[in-house]
Amino acid sequence: DSLSKHFSFNEKRVVKELSHELKTYISLENLDDKRRMLFNWKNSTLIKHAVGEDVTKQLLTINQQESSLKKADELLNKVVDRTTKKLYPELNFEQTTQAERRELIKETDSEQTVFKGSELNERLMNIRDDLLTQQLLTFTKRPYVGFKLLMQQEKEVKIELKYTLMIHGDSLESLEHVDQGLLEKYSPTEQQKITRAVKDLRTIMAVKQVIKTQYHEVLKRAFPKGDLDELPMTKQEQAYTAVMYYDPVLKPCQAETIEQWQANPPQVFSPQEHQQGLAYLSGQLSLDQLENHHLQRVLKHDGTKQLFFGECKADPTIKNSQIEKIQMQLKEQQAKDDQYRKANIGHYQPLNYKPVSPSYYLKTAFSDAIMTVLYARDEDY
Repeated sequence: DSLSKHFSFNEKRVVKELSHELKTYISLENLDDKRRMLFNWKNSTLIKHAVGEDVTKQLLTINQQESSLKKADELLNKVVDRTTKKLYPELNFEQTTQAERRELIKETDSEQTVFKGSELNERLMNIRDDLLTQQLLTFTKRPYVGFKLLMQQEKEVKIELKYTLMIHGDSLESLEHVDQGLLEKYSPTEQQKITRAVKDLRTIMAVKQVIKTQYHEVLKRAFPKGDLDELPMTKQEQAYTAVMYYDPVLKPCQAETIEQWQANPPQVFSPQEHQQGLAYLSGQLSLDQLENHHLQRVLKHDGTKQLFFGECKADPTIKNSQIEKIQMQLKEQQAKDDQYRKANIGHYQPLNYKPVSPSYYLKTAFSDAIMTVLYARDEDY
């Protein structure tokens, strides 16, 4: 493992102890796996406890392992930061997040290369772009569609759970401090329902946390004087999408810049890139055939994809009918996917981004109320 050669003598000793406690060699990849395993193990153990099994020993082990995992994470973060500063002295350290640095060191190791100049910037933008999807895979195989859908899922799961619990006079609150054997009086079918719902809810909570952190980290760099905690997550998501499209290097955005964007949305891609992007979206090119990496990133996500369509519509060299045809194809494909997911995933509801023009999107994403929050501590605003 790449990091081991950067451990101090004392760190090597601690790593040895933690490896023993976690029953796995301490590396960035292994800790990700361990996190997933512990999350699932805790889910099933809590349910066993509620059904009446004595799981005191397992819960104790899980708690110890969670605490060891936290220590191992803190240690690796320290080593990652030190290694990043050593290998990448030209990197603006404050403009990267812990999670990005961890991925950068993983890639540096797996390719045995220290990235330089524009390649380093490319790497970081790719890492930032994939981070959300990658971190969510720890908890769920579901594709992340949007925060609205997540809240909708949470609401539905809670309603269903509430009704199942009411049968025996319990409530959602009774699940918060589960007494041993709470679910003994429930039928096997009811227990199964509750088990699934609890697992779903714990997953949704974990996913919300990951998304919150990611949006916060990105927006904090684009709007360093903002008061992000004041912004609801759905609004953060809109701002995040706009930033990932128009400001992928995360330069701090001035209020004037946003106002200029709104009045006159910047053209991010050339007419040739518009054609290439549309060719990819209609299935004629593969993603890696697109030369512009930013275009690749933009077309991987629904929100930024809609901004791309909007930009294409403003391109006089492209017929509107060409764009609409591709949008129809994508819509049909989406409908098929939705049907499949509905059949295979409980609580799945399609939630698709509506086509909007970039200027409308930017005016909504950065309305006056939102601007006030994003520039809360800016004297000039």
